[in-house]
Amino acid sequence: MSTTYDPEAILGRKEQDVELVALGTHLAGKRVLITGAAGTIGSALSRAVAASAPASLVAYDHDEYGLYTLRGKLGELQPKLQRRVVLGDVRDKARLRQVFEAERPEIVFHVAALKHVGMVEENPSEGAATNVLGTRNTSDAAREFGAEALVLISTDKAVRPHNMMGATKKIAEKLCRARDMDANSKTRHIVVRFGNVFGSSGSVVPLFAHQIERCLPVTITHPEVARYFMTEREAVSLVLEALQIGVEDPQSRGGLFFHDMGPGVLIADIARRMIISQGLRPNVDIPIVITKLRAGEKITEALLAPGETAESTRSNQVALARGAIDSNQIALTLNGLESACRLSDEVAVRRMLYNYIHIDADTPTQINVRSANKATAKAVESGKS
Repeated sequence: MSTTYDPEAILGRKEQDVELVALGTHLAGKRVLITGAAGTIGSALSRAVAASAPASLVAYDHDEYGLYTLRGKLGELQPKLQRRVVLGDVRDKARLRQVFEAERPEIVFHVAALKHVGMVEENPSEGAATNVLGTRNTSDAAREFGAEALVLISTDKAVRPHNMMGATKKIAEKLCRARDMDANSKTRHIVVRFGNVFGSSGSVVPLFAHQIERCLPVTITHPEVARYFMTEREAVSLVLEALQIGVEDPQSRGGLFFHDMGPGVLIADIARRMIISQGLRPNVDIPIVITKLRAGEKITEALLAPGETAESTRSNQVALARGAIDSNQIALTLNGLESACRLSDEVAVRRMLYNYIHIDADTPTQINVRSANKATAKAVESGKS
């Protein structure tokens, strides 16, 4: 995205005040490992962690060029930081174990995932292998080598998922929440759920920017499609604050943290604002073309699923969700997915993921995290989300 777009102007709201330095104090002197470190969120998180004076930082990713770029940035920002960039895949249990054994990370941020809905819809076994089995592998290594905490980055697409990607993230959430409640494990599993990150790779913002720069029609799939958005700083702050709260509050075990992102934003409004910000006129200089919903795509997303309740935390911007977890079902699903993925049996993988997909319509409730933090949001439990 060569042209810079102001997130506040495009999203129609002010960026929330966040203090990343204060939120990163828990990382001072810690050994930290980040999977998926070369991606948009992973890279932003790596920079924030590096600024928090950790004892060491390991950036783990299978993206060679992305790691090369990140290493250069970290070298410029924190030249004295003890850092290591590691080429590896979370699907590779032996490689993960080797790195964990050598580095002994105390804090693990598990960002690595296949996130593009359309790509995972067409390649479900790859999505399951990375998003589900890769999460299990990272968790196994963290527990074996005594990490204090693992933070899973999840998505609102895991709420009543309508697609393969959302289903894989829902299973990953449930796996980590189940392990967080394991009394025999010393490793906390903290789950963080948020929406789209403004400008992240594969999102609509760089796509629209590409189309506008070339005076191509801007394409949206439906005039009423809306999504939750947060800025890069807001996303990083949520991850750091969730870690801080989760580690310090044992009562949060088995829960899931989510953030106040304001109301959902119409994708059509984003398209119009981006066009106008370049001094152009929507549907005059740049056409806006409605295509159609892609396979697995929803009109709107939600932050809480039916049966989940919102509870207060000490933060005005972060709430804690709770819901039932069936550990036996998770174990059976993992076993089945591992066998099917090993054989690249797309039919079997689809069948198992469909068990986690709701095909009924979604009409999400607008959730105000500040209100949820004054009292338990019992209305959410009604299933409106």
